[in-house]
Amino acid sequence: MSLHCFHLPPTNLNPSHFHKKSHTILGTHNEKRCLAGQKISRAAHSRISPFWTVDEIAEAVNGRIVQRGLPGPISTDTRTLKPGQWFFALRGENFDAHDFITPELGRKGCVGVIGNRVCANWEKGFVETGGDTLISLEKMANYARSRFHGCLVGVTGSVGKTTTRTMIALALESLGLVHQTNGNENNRIGVCLSLAGIPRNVGFAVLELGMDRRGEIMELARISQPSIRVILNVGCAHLENFSSLEDVAMAKGEILAEAKPGDVCVLNADDPLVMSLPVSRGVRKVLFGQRSGCDVRFAAEKAHGGHGVRVVLERNQEKVEFVIPGPGLHLAQNACAAAAVAVTLGVSLSQVGISLSRFIPVSMRSELEVAKNGIKIINDVYNANPVSTKAAIELLKNIDCEGKRVVILGDMLELGQAETVSHETMLSLCCASHFDLVALVGKRFLTAAENLNLVGDRNILFSPDAESMAFEIVQRLNRNDIILVKGSRAMQMEKVVAAIKAMNLCFPHKG
Repeated sequence: MSLHCFHLPPTNLNPSHFHKKSHTILGTHNEKRCLAGQKISRAAHSRISPFWTVDEIAEAVNGRIVQRGLPGPISTDTRTLKPGQWFFALRGENFDAHDFITPELGRKGCVGVIGNRVCANWEKGFVETGGDTLISLEKMANYARSRFHGCLVGVTGSVGKTTTRTMIALALESLGLVHQTNGNENNRIGVCLSLAGIPRNVGFAVLELGMDRRGEIMELARISQPSIRVILNVGCAHLENFSSLEDVAMAKGEILAEAKPGDVCVLNADDPLVMSLPVSRGVRKVLFGQRSGCDVRFAAEKAHGGHGVRVVLERNQEKVEFVIPGPGLHLAQNACAAAAVAVTLGVSLSQVGISLSRFIPVSMRSELEVAKNGIKIINDVYNANPVSTKAAIELLKNIDCEGKRVVILGDMLELGQAETVSHETMLSLCCASHFDLVALVGKRFLTAAENLNLVGDRNILFSPDAESMAFEIVQRLNRNDIILVKGSRAMQMEKVVAAIKAMNLCFPHKG
C-alpha cells in the first residue's frame, strides 16, 4: 500500500522489525473464554437484555425476597433511574440512599429496591440485604462476572481510557455484540454496575478501571477479572496521593498482578514506566507503539486541516491506512492500543481500520464542535492533567485556523507536590505556542502566571471561576476563531463552552 507523502516516525516502519506471530496467540485459559465470546456474539439475539429477575437478584446478593417485582436492570441513582429499573440503595459517608426510597420512586417507574429497608407503603419489589449494601453490590458484580463466559477487556492508564475503551469496543464489533462501560463509571461502584449490566447475549465486554489511590486497581481487577489487561500510559494524574510517577506506575501495574497463565497484557512500548512493570510467567505480552519490535506499530499526521488524523498501523506483513474523523494526534496511539486488542482476538488489521474510521470523539473529550455563530470549539472539558493538557495544546497549535487561536484553561486538580510546576509548564507551553489569547481560570493558574511574571500581559486573561470567565470571554471572540476549552471536572469549564455557543455574533468583537 502506498503511503504517498505520509510522515513516518524516525524509525521507519519495516515489517522485518516485527515478530512473526499468527492471529491465534491466546493460551488455553483465555482461548476458551474468547472463542466462547465469538460464538455467543455471532449467535446473538436481536435484543440485548441486561435484565435481572428477582430470584437472580436474591441469589446474587444473598438476600431475602420480601416482595416480588418485575425483571429489570440495575440503577444506584434515583436522579437518573429509568422506568423498569431496580434501585440498589447504597450508603456512603455523607448520604444514605435508603432515604430516597419513597412512593414517588415507584410512581417514577422503579420496579423494585435492593437494600436494607424500604419506606412505608412501598408497593414494588423488595430484596432485603443485610449489612453494607456496597458489599452486596460487589456480590452482584461477582455473580455477573461468574456467569459471563465471554472475553473481558480491562483498560487503565493515566489518560485516554474512555477514548481507547470506546475504540476497542468499535474494533470488536465485527465479531459480534460488545458491552462497555457506561460513560465514565470506572470506580468501584461503576465497575460493579458495568458487570451487572453485561447482557446475556454478548461475547465481549470492555471496562475502564480508574483509580486515585494505591490498591484501587487491584480491587477492580479482582472484581472484573479481565482476560485482556491494557495499560495505556503513566502520567501526572492523582499525584496528590502518590509521591512519584514510579508510584503511579506501580498502582497502574496492579492490573497485571493477578493475571493468569493464558491471559494477555497489552502494553504501551513507548512508555518506559509501563515497560518496567513485571508480568507474570505464562502471561502473553502484546506491545503497541512506535518503537521497533512492537506487535502493532503506528504513525500519524494531521488530516483535513487538523480536523482529523491520518493513521498508519502495521503488524507483521499487514498494513492499513485510515483517517479518524476527530482532532488530535494522540488519537493515533489510542487507535494502536485498540488495534492491538482487536488483532489479538482475531480481527484483521484491515477490518480494524474500517471500524476505527467510524470513530466519533467521546463527549467533552477533544470534541470539535462548530457553533451556530461560526466559532469552532475544541470541547475537552471532562478532565485535565498535564499529559492530556499538553496534548490539547498541541492539537490547537496544529489545527488550521482562519481567525484567532484561543486557549481557555481551568486549573488541574489533584496534582499534589507537582501542582505548581505543572501549571507553570502548561502556561509556558501556551506562551511558546503564540496563541492570540490565553484565558486562565482558577487560583493555580493565576499563581503560575505570577511566578512567570505574566500578570499584566494584554494577551492573558484571568478569572477566578468558569462563570466569570464565561462573561469575560464572549466579549473577545469572533466568527472563525478556534477555542480550546479544558480543565479539571470540578472547574465546570462546560459553562464556558455553553456561553460561547450561546453568543449571537451580529457584529464582530475586537480581538
